[in-house]
Amino acid sequence: MTAQLLSLPIQFKQFLEICPVGIFIIDAEGHPYYANHRALDLLGKGVLASVTIDQLNVVYQSYQVETNQFYPITDNPLIRALQGESTTIEDMEIHQGGQIIPLEFSAVPIYDDQGKIIFAIAAFHDISDRRRQEKKQEQLRQELIRKNQGLQQENQTLKAIIERQKAEIAQLKSP
Repeated sequence: MTAQLLSLPIQFKQFLEICPVGIFIIDAEGHPYYANHRALDLLGKGVLASVTIDQLNVVYQSYQVETNQFYPITDNPLIRALQGESTTIEDMEIHQGGQIIPLEFSAVPIYDDQGKIIFAIAAFHDISDRRRQEKKQEQLRQELIRKNQGLQQENQTLKAIIERQKAEIAQLKSP
């Protein structure tokens, strides 16, 4: 199996290296096989071929978003790709060098000529900026809700004042 990817044209390897997203490949047994430079930057470590499928989350420090729990191995898109499923998730983060990096992570199976899965390939990227924007939008939405509630209360107060003034005017008009 190793020779299949290694025998790919050098241009294909160059393409994988220039991709602006992390590319990570595992073999059919779940051992890390290839990582481009962006993947190395995000993961903080390279291809450790001795890592087993059950160790992927621990070695590469992948956690479920906003928890201290490792990402469930059964939900890991790479593992699901080895089962023939193409998956995209946004609830994984990498803990690396004191940083927490939220990821959008997609993986697909790679088949040989006979239809057997021989690799799983993942593409992933840092979505920290998107998450910051989402939090900012949520804060703005909450602020608008608070302001709207304040305006509604003010509106009710003004209505009550108007009704009281109408009642006072009506009393003044009556003999």
